[in-house]
Amino acid sequence: MSHPVQTFTVSQAAEVCQVSRKTITRRYDQLKLGGAYKDKAGQWAIPVAALLHAGLTPGRPAAPDTVPSTQASALGQQDTATGLRVAELEAQVSEYRHRAEVAEQLAAERSARVEDLRQALRMLEAGRPMPMPDPMPLPDPLPIPAPTPVPAPGWWRRWRRATN
Repeated sequence: MSHPVQTFTVSQAAEVCQVSRKTITRRYDQLKLGGAYKDKAGQWAIPVAALLHAGLTPGRPAAPDTVPSTQASALGQQDTATGLRVAELEAQVSEYRHRAEVAEQLAAERSARVEDLRQALRMLEAGRPMPMPDPMPLPDPLPIPAPTPVPAPGWWRRWRRATN
């Protein structure tokens, strides 16, 4: 007496193997080689042996699918381009962080300088002497006599005497 072989539909196989239906359908060729077939109703009948042959283990998630080499090379090129872009962006982030640190340090120095200037101003204002009262007025100076005129020499003297 032979034991009937337990088979699964695509949905049941996906649930038992803890993968998506898409994973099961991508492995149809491997499942066929393992003994999977379509029944009279047109639904897939997948025995446990076919699941094992396709690399699927009931009760445990399957390993990720392998990528064909043409897709792998395209993905490799994308990964390289993406990796270069990531490295470029990391360099920019590093530069901007450095700039931010320098700006913060400069701002701190300027803040300290402003505080020093404020303190110096307070000291100057505190040490400012009181305004001096007006000094006592000085007495008027003694009048200085006007100098006596000196007679002009020569013909000017004579002419001057004549006009006076």
